[in-house]
Amino acid sequence: MKIAFAECDKLILNGTFVTAMDVCNGAMDTIVGNPRNPNFNVYDIREKCNTPPLCYDFSMIDNMMMNATIQQVLGVTGRKWEECANDVHLAMLGDWMTNLGPKVSDIANKGDVDILVYSGDKDFICNWRGGEAWTLNMDW
Repeated sequence: MKIAFAECDKLILNGTFVTAMDVCNGAMDTIVGNPRNPNFNVYDIREKCNTPPLCYDFSMIDNMMMNATIQQVLGVTGRKWEECANDVHLAMLGDWMTNLGPKVSDIANKGDVDILVYSGDKDFICNWRGGEAWTLNMDW
């Protein structure tokens, strides 16, 4: 894993983002296993993944978000709800390698918006050590 992550880091620093995503995700897959049926709950490593692929039963929120009244209140009448829409995921892939710290810093330093950066320490998917590092190094 150290070799894979060293290569991943090098590719990110060189700006080879598409290849970096392949190398980095490939390394993660060796730990997680099949993303459609992970070896463990990637949101809480203490738990098994009882409802693959997201490990939780989202049927209650799915039903709520497809409720016409809720959709009207949210201003999304007639739209289809998906907890993890692949087209949205693909559209945001470019943000994976983007340092948004300066933008967060600009917003924070304007003083009119409260900011919460949250990552659980038992969460495998959200890099809480990375989140800790960039928040500690940011110009607040």
